[in-house]
Amino acid sequence: MNEFQELPQPPQWPYECLKKLLRADFLEELSGDVEERFHENLTRHSMTKARRLYVLDNFKLLRPQFFKSLGGDHQLNSFGMFQNYFKIGIRNILKYRLFSAINIFGLAAAMSVCMFIILMLVDQKSYDNFHQEEKQLYRIVGQPEPSSNTYATTSYAIGETLPLEYGIIDQSATLRRGLGGEATYEQKAIELRGYFATKDFLACLQFPLIEGDPNTALEKPNSLIISQTKAKQLFGEVSALGKSVQFHDRGLNILEDEGDTPPEDWGNLTITGIIDDQAYRSHLKFDALASATTLPALHRAEMLTDLSKRWESYYSSYNYVRLKEGIGEHELNNALVSFTKNKYGAIEGLEEFVLSAQNIRDITPGPIMNNESSFRLPMFIYYILSILAAIILLMAVINYTNLSVARSLIRAKEIGIRKVNGASRKAIAFQFLTESIITTMLALVLAVVLLSVMKNGFLTLWANKYLQLELDLSPVAFLLFFLFALMTGVVAGIYPSLVLSRKRPVDALTSHFSPNKKSWNAQKILNVSQLAVSLLFIVSSMVVYNQFRHYLAFEYGFNAENVLTIPLQSNDWQQLKTEMGGVSGVEMISACEYLPATGITDHMELEDKNRDDEYINLQVMRVDESFLENLGVRQLAGSPILASDERSRSVIINETAAKKLGFEHASEAVGTIWKTKQGSEIPIKGVVADFRSTLLINEDETRPLALTYRQEAFNFLNVRIAGNNQPQTIKRLEAAWKSVDPKHPFIYAYFDQELANTNLFILDIVTIIGYLAFLAIVIACLGLLGLATYTTQRRTKEVGVRKVLGAGEWQVVLVLSRNFIKLVLFAVILSAPLTYFINRFWLDHLPNRADFSISTVILGAVILLTLGLLTIGTQTFRIARLNPVMSLKDE
Repeated sequence: MNEFQELPQPPQWPYECLKKLLRADFLEELSGDVEERFHENLTRHSMTKARRLYVLDNFKLLRPQFFKSLGGDHQLNSFGMFQNYFKIGIRNILKYRLFSAINIFGLAAAMSVCMFIILMLVDQKSYDNFHQEEKQLYRIVGQPEPSSNTYATTSYAIGETLPLEYGIIDQSATLRRGLGGEATYEQKAIELRGYFATKDFLACLQFPLIEGDPNTALEKPNSLIISQTKAKQLFGEVSALGKSVQFHDRGLNILEDEGDTPPEDWGNLTITGIIDDQAYRSHLKFDALASATTLPALHRAEMLTDLSKRWESYYSSYNYVRLKEGIGEHELNNALVSFTKNKYGAIEGLEEFVLSAQNIRDITPGPIMNNESSFRLPMFIYYILSILAAIILLMAVINYTNLSVARSLIRAKEIGIRKVNGASRKAIAFQFLTESIITTMLALVLAVVLLSVMKNGFLTLWANKYLQLELDLSPVAFLLFFLFALMTGVVAGIYPSLVLSRKRPVDALTSHFSPNKKSWNAQKILNVSQLAVSLLFIVSSMVVYNQFRHYLAFEYGFNAENVLTIPLQSNDWQQLKTEMGGVSGVEMISACEYLPATGITDHMELEDKNRDDEYINLQVMRVDESFLENLGVRQLAGSPILASDERSRSVIINETAAKKLGFEHASEAVGTIWKTKQGSEIPIKGVVADFRSTLLINEDETRPLALTYRQEAFNFLNVRIAGNNQPQTIKRLEAAWKSVDPKHPFIYAYFDQELANTNLFILDIVTIIGYLAFLAIVIACLGLLGLATYTTQRRTKEVGVRKVLGAGEWQVVLVLSRNFIKLVLFAVILSAPLTYFINRFWLDHLPNRADFSISTVILGAVILLTLGLLTIGTQTFRIARLNPVMSLKDE
């Protein structure tokens, strides 16, 4: 052993790695320097630190200029080559500014739509990512029959029974609907909506508590966990933990504004935990969770129905399970098959009931289900939006491809000279691909600006009130945007790079280098496709807008103008009616259970006198004696007023209900007595004209309706006010409200505006389709503009010759525009029948639809033709007006 071998040696793996990456001539010299530094470091540091510094020094050698070329050392350094590509790409983009601007703007507009879809998905995928071991956390969902819709809710009994019978489950939790009312503390009241939760809920789903013990917060009866937001509303900055609140149930739930039951005192609930509701996003929305151990007392008091043993009741509870480590979804589904067979096999009507597992991360976004716990966009909507966005992007990519190939003649000499100087086909292809990627990266910058505008517009849409999309521009979103732009650049540039790079130098340097006939035909087909899609978007947006206007102008059969709807908020309706009745400017007041045609319904069944064991279904609405008169509903027969001595059991029906019950004339129904499914008898007091009681989007026909009196069910006052001095009248109504209820705020809305709001989702659709139509038109026109610019440039000298020979400006314009006009006309002829058929198809499936005829398609075609002619005209007129001397000098 010699002296040198005894010296400590650095680790060899960094050197071996560098050998694979760096050029040999650099590596030999650089590795020697690094090894010298290692021995110097040994004199100053420990062996461990010297080795660490050696690895770091090797890492610092990973510089682009030292890397091996992908094609071998005999070629130029790859980094240097890419630098060259980048410089030439930037120069070409700056040299052909008009074409570059068309491409960048077109791509940016289309990319912004796709990026918006990406942003929506990123937003939705941020839900329920705060739970520990989320891959082991599942929601149990049910399907009553193989062909029926899936329900997000399942039986309450599952949560207790399933873990006992199957050892694969580590923890389980059950939420039951039914907690919704008013919590009062020292004369201050707030609304709380939520669920009853079993004691292990916070162990199974890790909702973060700011205060309280998650292990015991839901253990004792009458325990209540509330959100931090609600705690601040009720207690201010004082800690809410340990405080008792008086709770009045009002039948409120997360998805509806008003409850469906009269206020009921549930006694005192003690706050045992505060949830940080700003720290998470979940498919579960709630203000409060009450301990499930509270339920037995409410069952005994008959305030809630006991569901603990009712397997057939699958409408009111959500069940979650956390699987043991190593157990997967397949094992859980197998267990659920056996479990379902045991529990539902003997229940009549539910023999085919199917339970299955849904991972908690698959809920948002996920498939559409009945009884979901919150509003959200189902996954198929994202598929539809993605297809529309892909169509828009494809149009922009087509523009890029068309213009790149069309410019081949302008860049022919550049390509020829590069090939003569030794550039390979691969190098030329990389050059064009690099330009494409640079263009999409510049478009990405503009797309982010457009996205910000689009995002702000979307957040103000009516639908987002329920969807609650935040659309934060997170680092993850930006990374996806970058990858998306890179992919778009490659896709847009691959065809031009392959086509242009395969030309021979001799062709490139002669006049033979021009797009061939087959290529031109392909471009024409692509342009026609763009224009055809544009016509489809234009007409579709017009049809949807006409539908929106049709709904706004719909005749409901009652007069909602100048009527204020005021939620009672658990107050005595008669007391408020008396107080507000004396306010100057108030013309009439009535009360009702819910507002007609706003989406809420209830039903009753009457015995069919002509068929045994058959019942006739009627929508039922509880109203007071002034309701029909206040809304101006026309009387057909009998009395329009439910008299005080009869009103508790008599009904007034509408004309459709009279026909449904078998009466040809309305007067024949008056005085007849009918038996309900529950066995009680009700007389028909009168018949009124049909008026709309359900949403317009639900069905064409007016439903059979029965109006009855039950003051415990009233939730709204309908206050008709005079048309003048309404602001002063509303102020006086607010004062009257405060005199009765100083605790709650005075809330009101105009009834006609409430009706209009039910159709705002259509306005959202109009906005979305209108924006897509705008983008489609802009991109199609940009494509036309690019090709028109290119064509007129090529034919400048021809224009000069024609003008010298006596051609006028209009003749030149006609010659230059002729082919483009043919393209637009062909696109219209091709697209018009398809556009009509598609819009006719979906409109035929829509209740209460607006008129739609071929005239709408013709109007859309005229708009498209006008925009196309204006686009082409900007270039053809410019060339036609040039001085012939200048045109003939053009090269």
